[in-house]
Amino acid sequence: MQRSKRLNRRLLRNRALVTHFHLGLNAYDNGDLPGVQRHRAAVGMLPEGGADSLEFMALDWRALWLEDRQEEALEVARAITRAYPDDPDGVLELAHILSDLERPQEALSVLLDGTVEHGEDADLWYELGIVAEGLEEWDTRKRAFQAVWQLEHDLEPAQRLYLSEERFIETVEDTLERMPPVARRALGNVAIIVEDYPEAWIVDDDVADPRILGLFDGPDIATEHSIDAVLDGPARIYIFRWNIERTCSTEEEAIEQVEITVLHEVGHYLGLDEEALHFIGLG
Repeated sequence: MQRSKRLNRRLLRNRALVTHFHLGLNAYDNGDLPGVQRHRAAVGMLPEGGADSLEFMALDWRALWLEDRQEEALEVARAITRAYPDDPDGVLELAHILSDLERPQEALSVLLDGTVEHGEDADLWYELGIVAEGLEEWDTRKRAFQAVWQLEHDLEPAQRLYLSEERFIETVEDTLERMPPVARRALGNVAIIVEDYPEAWIVDDDVADPRILGLFDGPDIATEHSIDAVLDGPARIYIFRWNIERTCSTEEEAIEQVEITVLHEVGHYLGLDEEALHFIGLG
């Protein structure tokens, strides 16, 4: 009986640690410095926590960041990667901090080392590709995105979301039906294709990154009757289910993201660039 009571107390303390940690993360996301500080203090006082725990240190750098003590936050993030070398999230957070501090070359170096140690972590490879793209390191970008594709192309989202395949396709079709008649007519023979995940050529040919939500491929409406366009075939719009699911946490978010993605890619066919699409709320 005594052993069971001790076990129960330990389990409750572990639960308290997890609860305070996640509440602290939420406070950080909301820019709530007192909230981060409060939950950091709670983690520090728990037997399973303390100032050397990963949870305390992760909240510590966030509190420092919100206090505009960026260099101190950076040093705590570096300390996490040294103290917890098996935690790829620490590497990712350090790279994000360096990017936010406009030190992308350092972020690139951190991520390159991270992918050596954590080669099965798709998030690290993806961030490496994004940072390399900003630095115009095209070979590194391509290698990173190919690694993401290899790790993810057969891997369904860990939590299958709220839209069945049939509902997903219906949402795409409903979005097209609600478009103004002139826009629907303009689509003509454009193929609308729903796939689970981008095919390898999208990464191998440097068309886009492997986590794109949608893709317009082919001639736009202004050039589709040119000789080159005829040889290339009709325009195609791809919508990628798994990538959309991974960005959403509710059914409503998923439906909204499908709608935005469809309209975004239709906008490309109609000749709108990224800047124009962002301006009208379809970025």
